[in-house]
Amino acid sequence: MKKTLNAFWIISSIFLAVAALWGVVSGLSSVMGSDTICGIGLVIFGVISVLAFFTAGVKASGSGWLLFDGLSSFFCGLAFIFQYVDNALFTVNLIYIMGLWLMFLGISQVARASRVSKSFGRVLMTATGVLAVLSGLSLYVKPVSDLLLISEAMALFDYTLTFLLIVAAVLVISRCFAKEPSRR
Repeated sequence: MKKTLNAFWIISSIFLAVAALWGVVSGLSSVMGSDTICGIGLVIFGVISVLAFFTAGVKASGSGWLLFDGLSSFFCGLAFIFQYVDNALFTVNLIYIMGLWLMFLGISQVARASRVSKSFGRVLMTATGVLAVLSGLSLYVKPVSDLLLISEAMALFDYTLTFLLIVAAVLVISRCFAKEPSRR
């Protein structure tokens, strides 16, 4: 089961990293914006996290957080994708949705880290969880949020999304280093 979950985490982190880099590097901004690519990455991550929940089993340690990660990622991804369909559907700006998602992901990472055996993986999971929470919170700081809201048409918005998705990819890959507690 651990190998299957590790495969899920590796696939998820690859999709998040590809979405991050594709949103900035691609010249398709007039066809498909970085936030749409980000949304697709979040939807895929959400589906993989829900699959990991069912693979790990309902009673597995921290499996509730997997389901929470999956559902919140899936719905945040849909918000990113359908922002272009109708702006009235989402009155909250995408930056705030991304900040909220990253904070949820970080909180669930720290909570899951408290349930694994003491090891390098636990420290890494806790550190990346705290980094994700702080990155998400930074989007709610007034000068940062104002700068990002003004610059949505500029490259700063794309680079911010890239940074946040790379943080999420590192957070997800750190789960591979966690050791499950020994069962007695």
